[in-house]
Formats: sequence, structure tokens, C-alpha cells
Amino acid sequence: QLSSLRKPFCRGVCHSVTTDSWGKLNFGAGTQVVVTPDITDPKPSVYQLRNPKSSDTSICLFTDFNSEDKGNFRKEGVFFFNSTTLDMKVMNFKSNGMLAWSKTSDFTCNDTFNEIKFYSSSNYSCDAQLTEKGFETDMDLNLQNLSLIGFRILLLKVVGFNLFMTLRLWSS
Repeated sequence: QLSSLRKPFCRGVCHSVTTDSWGKLNFGAGTQVVVTPDITDPKPSVYQLRNPKSSDTSICLFTDFNSEDKGNFRKEGVFFFNSTTLDMKVMNFKSNGMLAWSKTSDFTCNDTFNEIKFYSSSNYSCDAQLTEKGFETDMDLNLQNLSLIGFRILLLKVVGFNLFMTLRLWSS
């Protein structure tokens, strides 16, 4: 039973890994655990947003890249924000993202992230003027916000009533 539980977890020597009656893995002293993510074939993408009023401000969003490629980007005149991992629990999906921006007119996302093969979105314009003005709200979120406002009003009424009754009792 012990060897069948350890088999999918261990590659090589597994003499310091034991399990208890609940199937919990116990690692002995000096055991080094290496976790490798199971992300198959990430398809990185780069999105570029330019300021419509000024041609020298541009922002690049680099997404869905491999976690080993984090932090390898340096270029003069380009500001990089630390890469983050977005965990979308609804879709059971994780995505890496990095932001870079510059105030030079010759700044392009293709030159900034040239170390990695990615799918560029330069063919598509990302103009703030073209975005949809409509906004769709979530019914559950609206109900929660409305309930919270109602509870706050109720709390204020209770506090006000208690304060009024206390002052009335003190005055008599």
C-alpha cells in the first residue's frame, strides 16, 4: 500500500517518504521537494495599448507565458512590473502576466519580449475610443450590495433609537 501511494509522487529514491493511515505524505528530515507545474504548451500573447492623444506613451501586457521565463526581460527606457500569476478558480486555470511601458515613440511590444515566441496582437488595434460603453452587472453582486446597504441602514436606525431612548431615560 505504501509503495502504491508513493509511486505517482516520487521519481528516483523514495526512502524518506512515508504515509500515515489517512494517506497523508510525511517527508523525512533533509528531503527536498521539487514541484513542477503541469502546464502544457503555453501560448504567450502580447497586447499593446497606445495613448490616442500622445504617440509616445505605450503599454504592453504579456500573458500566458511559461513560469520559467519570468523576470528575464530588461531593456533601457522600458519599465517592467513584476510578473504575477492570475488564478481563475472558475475556469480552473492559471495564467502568468507581466506589464511593460515606455514613453518613447519607437517602443514596440515585439522588440521588448523578443526572447520568447509569442502570438502578437499588433494586427488588431486596441483603441480606447472603440471600446463598448455598455456595462453588464452581476445579479448576485447587486443583491449582495443592496443587502449590505439595507443592513447598514438598519444598524443606523437601531443605534439612533438606542441613543434616543438612553437620552430620554437620563433626562427623566
